[in-house]
Amino acid sequence: MTPFRHFSDSPKFTHRLRQGGLYVAVAALLATHTACSNSGSSGDWEAVTEYEVTKGVKTTLEEVEPDKFEVVDEQVVEGKDASSVVVKRLTGQVDTLSLSQAQTLVTNSDTTTHSRSSSHYHGHSLGRILWWSSMGYMMGRNFNSTSPAGIYRNGSSYAGVTDQLRSTARTRTEMRPIRGRSGFFSRSGRSGFGS
Repeated sequence: MTPFRHFSDSPKFTHRLRQGGLYVAVAALLATHTACSNSGSSGDWEAVTEYEVTKGVKTTLEEVEPDKFEVVDEQVVEGKDASSVVVKRLTGQVDTLSLSQAQTLVTNSDTTTHSRSSSHYHGHSLGRILWWSSMGYMMGRNFNSTSPAGIYRNGSSYAGVTDQLRSTARTRTEMRPIRGRSGFFSRSGRSGFGS
């Protein structure tokens, strides 16, 4: 009989082998559970619906104070490329802008939700009002964002226009990490599919 067979027949060796196997199995289960709970639990992910507009919008603005504007009319038009902005100035001048021309007037600061309350002033700058009116959806504004006060004449919004743009948009739903979570996807950027 070889020394190895002698050794493997030992009850002490068999007990330690079983005990070691149990430790390995428990460690593997714990590692799998930890990995799943850190990256795949439903509490870390949310369903996000992206919209890509297929219709366009014609927005009419009026200057109410020098360089301050309000939306006085919005209408849905066929095709995003048919979108336009009519700007009526205090001087009586009327300008018509294409979507690409209107986009050049919007700055990063116009797209933030921070703004003085409309009770402190009348109207918004041209870039800001373009972004927060329905025209903003043509430029990539999210349908879930709410327009600040003072965008529309007499406080009325053209909700029907927004509803029509949303209902005719192409949609895509994807799972994304909830904002503020750490991990590989926490720094992912905005999708270009109409976010």
